[in-house]
Amino acid sequence: MPKTKQQKTDTLEKIKQQIASAKSIVFADYKGVKVKDFQELRKSLKQGKGSIEVTKINLARIAFEKNKSLDELIGKASLAIGYSFDDEISAPKIIKKFGKKNEHVKILGGFCDGKFMSKEEIERLADIPSKEELLVKLLFVIKSPIYKLVGNLGGQAPRLVRTLKAIAEKG
Repeated sequence: MPKTKQQKTDTLEKIKQQIASAKSIVFADYKGVKVKDFQELRKSLKQGKGSIEVTKINLARIAFEKNKSLDELIGKASLAIGYSFDDEISAPKIIKKFGKKNEHVKILGGFCDGKFMSKEEIERLADIPSKEELLVKLLFVIKSPIYKLVGNLGGQAPRLVRTLKAIAEKG
């Protein structure tokens, strides 16, 4: 059953709201993906503070104000739009990871900070470690010199005690 004009308007408004609040947007072709698998992708994105919506190409063109880059990118794909609301890399990372398990999901491109990005740029964005991973690495970098200092001092203390004991016995 075709959508009414009001349903299309509501869908368009929802897309525009998500575009406005998203930190990054990923366009993906999902042709051939089973419903169960797509629900799994949707659940993963929701846990990553994002979402994914299946969208008609014409509605996407209108929502993105007939962006020429978008026209070349989409072509005749079955379009799903992934949104990242918490950080820039969660949606690209989750969709890329899912695409490795399910060959039917293909990243087409997207937007980050309002700038159009090609498929390759979005995939490079997906390869960036998450904020939590970077914080853990930074913590280890900060702690490493302290641990080395403690280890070196700990190894010298028994030697110092033996030297002082030998001096006390001679004196």
